[in-house]
Amino acid sequence: MSCCVSEGESIMALVSEFLGQLTLSYGEEQEPKFPTVVPIHDFDPAQDAARIETAIKTKGVDEQTIIDILTRRNAEQRREIAFEYERIAKKDLISALKGALSGSLEALMLGLMKSTAQYDASELKASMKGLGTDEETLIELVCSRSNEELADIKKAYREMFKKELEKDIAGDTSGDFAKLLLALVQTKRDEPNNVVDYQKIDDDAKSLYEAGVKRKGTDVATWISIMSQRSIPHLQKVFERYKSYSPYDMKESIRKEVKGDMEKSFLTL
Repeated sequence: MSCCVSEGESIMALVSEFLGQLTLSYGEEQEPKFPTVVPIHDFDPAQDAARIETAIKTKGVDEQTIIDILTRRNAEQRREIAFEYERIAKKDLISALKGALSGSLEALMLGLMKSTAQYDASELKASMKGLGTDEETLIELVCSRSNEELADIKKAYREMFKKELEKDIAGDTSGDFAKLLLALVQTKRDEPNNVVDYQKIDDDAKSLYEAGVKRKGTDVATWISIMSQRSIPHLQKVFERYKSYSPYDMKESIRKEVKGDMEKSFLTL
């Protein structure tokens, strides 16, 4: 029993170590300006594929070798390994990993074999599967992705599940929350440019104030329109300008005006 516990703790420690290498950005922290997983030099996909096949066939499965290879290659290199693996083993790598691994380690390795868009699409599908909805996952993914990323996610979702993401979101959410998510998924947000429109910045800041703190009740539709359609650099300037109209900053205003999923969504945006 103690041996099994030790092996399980060892695997989780390795998973935690890898996840710890990924730099995440929250609140005011600056996003990394460099990749957190980079291509290795002297890359040989055929050799990696052969090592993984040997590790899978080893009695008890050589999990350490699989971890060492897949966590130290970037997404493009992992795709090349998968191609070579199918050529060598005559079966796809995803199926082989599913059969050889289990639990958290299986989930992590399978996640690494997906593109970012495929992974996000899978997470969105899982958040809306069965009874109930995982609103936090919906908020995290939809409210934090760019137009280009959302377009890639929608394409991956369609290819993987033969359904449209918009329809699934519309069927699984309701009210203003659904309106906000659908507005974002429609990818109508302005793209950043070098022209700073100070009049539009001022108008948007004033509109946000008048739609919220200044009036009784909240004109959520106006907030959704501005926050889902303006570029991120523009919104950052709007939120700064907003302070000249409101006694509260934008985050404080959000907390005062809306609650629940809408509060979380606007704060994420």
